Amino acid sequence: MRILVNTTIAIFLLTALAGCDTILNKPQPSTRVSQQTALTNPDAIRGVRNSMYDRFHGPGGPANSGTFMMVGPASLADNLVFRPGAGRFAGLNRFNEGAGLGTLIRDVMYGAINDANLLIKGIKEDALPSQTRKKFQAEGYFIRALSMHYLVRVFGYDPAGPNSGDGLVQPQSGPGSDWSKGIIIRTKPTLSPQDATEKARASVREVYNQIISDLKQAISLFSNLNSDVRTKTRYFASQAAAEAILARVQLYQRNWEAADTRAQNAIDLASSRFGSSLAEPSQLEAIFDETTGDNPEAIFEIETDPLAAVDAINDAPSVYTSLGFLAQVPTQELLNLYGSNDARLDHWYGKCIAEDEGENVVEDCMARNNKGFELQKYQTERGVADYADDYPITRIAEMYLIQAEARLHTTGPSAAIARLNDLRAKRNASMLDPVNYNMDSAMNEILAERRRELVAEGHRFFDLKRLGRDIPKDHVPNFPGTVVPFNDNRILDDFPAGAVEVNGPLTQNPGY
Repeated sequence: MRILVNTTIAIFLLTALAGCDTILNKPQPSTRVSQQTALTNPDAIRGVRNSMYDRFHGPGGPANSGTFMMVGPASLADNLVFRPGAGRFAGLNRFNEGAGLGTLIRDVMYGAINDANLLIKGIKEDALPSQTRKKFQAEGYFIRALSMHYLVRVFGYDPAGPNSGDGLVQPQSGPGSDWSKGIIIRTKPTLSPQDATEKARASVREVYNQIISDLKQAISLFSNLNSDVRTKTRYFASQAAAEAILARVQLYQRNWEAADTRAQNAIDLASSRFGSSLAEPSQLEAIFDETTGDNPEAIFEIETDPLAAVDAINDAPSVYTSLGFLAQVPTQELLNLYGSNDARLDHWYGKCIAEDEGENVVEDCMARNNKGFELQKYQTERGVADYADDYPITRIAEMYLIQAEARLHTTGPSAAIARLNDLRAKRNASMLDPVNYNMDSAMNEILAERRRELVAEGHRFFDLKRLGRDIPKDHVPNFPGTVVPFNDNRILDDFPAGAVEVNGPLTQNPGY
């Protein structure tokens, strides 16, 4: 089943309220149905479910949500940089205020949260078979948690540990010192403008507690579904997906044993449910190639229908990185991290080619890396539609990397490097000698492996931020200084001015 659909039933309940905490005065579409119908009619309920997933494709304009989520963190940090003459995401490269990762898609995420809330609490008990209703509720808990985790990483600092007294990873000086606010938590459906009550931001700790509670609730519901009802595709949330995102969340709050355990749960469940495992070198392109019909490492993806992906023509990840505008190309430092035999270098990178102009190499890519390479992870389903990319939210390799970092802190460098070697063996990369590593050098190697493996999959900036590290910028032309220091207010994105104006309790981030 394709996720991108025209959900004209029930979805209009929420269109004007996508941000949940923004009250807009818009006329109601004539096709809108009542909230009672939307929550009692099976087709309308499925429309809300489809809307929840489809939120990750919108909006159009400067970029869609998937491109911001996947490519944005690589551009904001040090993996990708704008090609001379290309402007897309150059504002992220330069760390411009107003160009942050939450500026354009905050309302999209809250729209997904609101759809999730409808599925969790709004379905009339007898509107669907019990098992189907519980499955949709589990998916709602998952998407709500996934959306909140993205938002809290963008707008707040990260936990320094799993307990309430552990504090946050935040600067010791500057406007962000002692700043603990996260995001607004919305757990009730917003069904009308009257429901869009003003609300203050919760603390980062409160947000993480809600995220973990939601993921555990999703896991519980998924685990108790009958086998014939359980998800059989990577394009919908599943127990494996919930375990994987919980592993990520536990990594962020430095709960190392839980992160390791949840990652292994995800690996085991994905293997049994989807047949997912670490891909062989010859399969690396298939991880991102929608035309194969199978992703050997997928745990959860957002699917883009090439026949309906109107926004994808100009705003897909491939438009930014390979086909189309070639706006963001790999930095030389990133390419230097790969060994000469590393299969990832062969399968995920290639010469900058202007496909619309034949096979002409775009020479100015050489201005950013000496190979003239573009990133070719995202290659679209071109030929079916102009551009359409699926978004790999989480996959098996990430679980190995989570386990490496977790084991560094629970067992030590040797265990961490051994887990990295498990991944590197599948990438035809040379093995690392554990005796060469201490705690600091092993952590740096884990970060380097995350760069090699997860480039343009939504991680790099957040990896630096959660560790309290400065953001390297010496690769950005005409940038003032070589880094954005961690105590810079721009490490946290700002809330749109309109959102602050209409919601009195909503506090802007410091320094804006």
